[in-house]
Amino acid sequence: MSKTDKLAKAARAALPKKIDLDDEDLVRAAMALELEVDPDDIEIEDSHLSSFRKGRALTVTIKGGGYKEWTVVQDDDVAEEIALAVVLQDINDDPGMFSQDFIESHIDTKRLRDELESDVLEMNSESLREMRESELEREAKQHGYDNEEFFDEDGNLREDKTDELIEAIAEDQTSQQLQDPMSYLADIYGKKDAVAQAIKIAGIDEKAAAKEAVKTDGWQHFLCRYDGNYDYAAGGLVYWQDN
Repeated sequence: MSKTDKLAKAARAALPKKIDLDDEDLVRAAMALELEVDPDDIEIEDSHLSSFRKGRALTVTIKGGGYKEWTVVQDDDVAEEIALAVVLQDINDDPGMFSQDFIESHIDTKRLRDELESDVLEMNSESLREMRESELEREAKQHGYDNEEFFDEDGNLREDKTDELIEAIAEDQTSQQLQDPMSYLADIYGKKDAVAQAIKIAGIDEKAAAKEAVKTDGWQHFLCRYDGNYDYAAGGLVYWQDN
């Protein structure tokens, strides 16, 4: 071990096992060791990530060191909480940045079906009312309503049963169309826009989606966007390069 390495090791050992981000002098000392510069050359300011109020985050730069920046947080737990907040914001602002299957899996399809039902039923009823009698009779046969309840012995539609027949067929059509409400919307809007429409209509469990995303990909995926790497500094601090 070189003399420089021994000095660095001793300097790390002299720092507390846990450094509070509010103690910026200690943060400077810890990050100076990591970036191999003098503590006086370390500049610190609050990161925009602090605005999520999930724990303080600091932006570290080196005086005269160009444009490079690093973000420092207290520990992995704070990093994960901030990542959850970032993902939650992204889902609300631009769900299209996530895979459609992922977003769709967090849409309440029962609520979506319930929200769509009355409008779809009304459209189907209106369409049936606009049909010629022969067309309505054909629909009745397709749906199994060509019986004596709706037709007389000569096979003619009972006029007093027309509204009831239309209602029955419309309900069947609606039930079939909304067995998979996402497919129904996709047929109208296309798959990509169907997801956006479904979110508008029924909403999405954003918190569950954010938790799954962070659990699956790790907080690093959402915060360490420069190169995907992060490291630990003295005092348990977690940091990563931003640019």
